[in-house]
Amino acid sequence: MALELVPATVEEIPVLSRICHEAFSALHDRCGIERDIPDATVGEMIISQVVKRPDYTGVMALLDGKIVGSNFLVQADEVAGVGPITVDPAVQSKGIGRALMQWAIDEARRREIRQTRLFQEALNTTSLSLYTSLGFAWRDSAAMMQALPPGEEDSTVRPLTADDLPAIAALSQAAYGFPRVKDAAQLIDWQVPGFLRLRDGRAVAYLFATLFGHAGAETDEDLLAVAGEAARHLPPPLARYICPMGRPGLYRKALASGHRTCKLLSYMSLGEYVAPTGPHFPSIQC
Repeated sequence: MALELVPATVEEIPVLSRICHEAFSALHDRCGIERDIPDATVGEMIISQVVKRPDYTGVMALLDGKIVGSNFLVQADEVAGVGPITVDPAVQSKGIGRALMQWAIDEARRREIRQTRLFQEALNTTSLSLYTSLGFAWRDSAAMMQALPPGEEDSTVRPLTADDLPAIAALSQAAYGFPRVKDAAQLIDWQVPGFLRLRDGRAVAYLFATLFGHAGAETDEDLLAVAGEAARHLPPPLARYICPMGRPGLYRKALASGHRTCKLLSYMSLGEYVAPTGPHFPSIQC
């Protein structure tokens, strides 16, 4: 069998979307958990963004000329993120996932990116072993959370706009140790819902919805406030976030707010690693 990696193209989005849906669904069904990508339509929402955004690079895996998987690398800001990586369930365990991950590693090195991160499904011991063998190191665990709205509307939270990018740069720098403003600008351009919390006229928290979004804040309470308001205005699948378990106080407060734990993820990185120090919800990639 001949395996070839070629650039991902807009024309192949339907095929890549179907594989994305089937790959994640097969894993989740096998483990008896709720599907992240319930149908190919949701898969296409994801794949369309990562194929078309200019700060993503992606490849498709061709096995004997047939598309069987894909992987992507986002390099919007100084820390790169990997994924989504998917392989057709019919041809898994044939080295395709390894080749796709090695491509991401090589691409990050070619671009001289010093930090590359990803989130791994904790229940998938196969991918955990693969990523570790390729050089990724486990850094933290995280809980995927379903946010619920608070009893009363919070008037301190409003929708994000492009004018808020300087505030997002400052908040993300304090939370993550690097600004996530370039990615934030792309999320705004793609009309991903976002929310900002103000206190005395000053921005104290931001959040972009969906698992490809991220959030940063001055306090845990500010962070949970924007998550709660996002849940008030969005359907449940869009009102999910990733809570780092390395901040146990934040997780405990999230549970006390009524937010539900969906599953566990492993936070992994390759190369240099600077641990986030402030209240934050990372994206599914970094």
